[in-house]
Amino acid sequence: MARWTGDRPQWSNSAMPEPSPDHDAPRAPLSDLAATAGILLATFAVAFAGGTIGKLLNFPLPWMTGALMITAALGLAGVPVRSLWQLRAAGQFVTGAAVGTTFTPAILVTILTLLPAILAGAVASIAIAMVGALILMRIVPSIDAKTAALATMPGGVIEMANIAKRIDADPLPIMVLQTMRVGLTVCAAPFVVTALAEAGARNVVTHGEVMSWLTVIALMGASFVGGFFLNRFTLPNAWFLGSLFVMAALGAAGLIPGRVPDSILVVAQVTIGMTIGVQYRHEFLTRLLRLLLASLVTVPFALLMLALLAALYAVVLGLPVTTLVLALAPAGIAEMALTGKVLGLDAALITGFQIVRIVTTMGLAAWTARLLERWVGG
Repeated sequence: MARWTGDRPQWSNSAMPEPSPDHDAPRAPLSDLAATAGILLATFAVAFAGGTIGKLLNFPLPWMTGALMITAALGLAGVPVRSLWQLRAAGQFVTGAAVGTTFTPAILVTILTLLPAILAGAVASIAIAMVGALILMRIVPSIDAKTAALATMPGGVIEMANIAKRIDADPLPIMVLQTMRVGLTVCAAPFVVTALAEAGARNVVTHGEVMSWLTVIALMGASFVGGFFLNRFTLPNAWFLGSLFVMAALGAAGLIPGRVPDSILVVAQVTIGMTIGVQYRHEFLTRLLRLLLASLVTVPFALLMLALLAALYAVVLGLPVTTLVLALAPAGIAEMALTGKVLGLDAALITGFQIVRIVTTMGLAAWTARLLERWVGG
């Protein structure tokens, strides 16, 4: 099976500087910590500046898209932007808590009623991904079928890379294509949804009363317990889902007054945008250029097909097409839920669609990859 050669890019963002000379050894850990903290703070400051620029340019989701674009541009240029997985977990945790406040008993009933359609949409997204895999194999002939399938699958970057190890696929193309899928979707979706939005498509909960900071602290504490509990089981999006479930339960019981302050959503947007952007590396423009160019074909193809499916769902189900575009978009749960929350759409319904898609993809990814391998071989 063909493999990508050469040194693989550093996907860990917590790399430490080289040790200093022997006479400075006692101070090395402290200086390393200070250097890493400095890079993290500088990266966040740059990401916040990107969000500010996005706000000035009237981007539909300025803080997340602006932060993502500027950190990705710096990473592609070779600038050592950095983040930590803890920051992404924190962004997901805050997002889960914010989205959880939108859950009501009526919304939960709606999600259960739509479950067959949600499952059908998840399966359709996997089928579209397999067509994308065939396109990818035509553009990059050295990629085998299993790797191509996992590279275009609408799942998480780390989750698909872990499955690749189990079925002997190549993780590097998967990481590149999955990173591009999330980044391009997060950047494109807000603009598409804003272009399609109508005044009646927005959720009135966005304009509700803002809860007090004392209530925010109490609810965040409860959400942290839920995120910490699920994280012990190493589930994907554990911090998001844990905080979401806790807040959804409280919201469905009518125990959550109002909505979270906008400043919390701003910090969550910048954090999530930054943690996606720092995954882009200079290698994308050098030895991984062909994979980068391939993603500019396969990702828009998936976005277009799923947008058409969203339009069909809107007609059949009688739901706003704006909400369904985000519900079916092939990006992360937290990113699309946060996009819906900020844009005033039905974030709870978007989350329900996204959760089912992720679970379905995780369950069928290895089987689908092997099936494509047999079909291509035949």
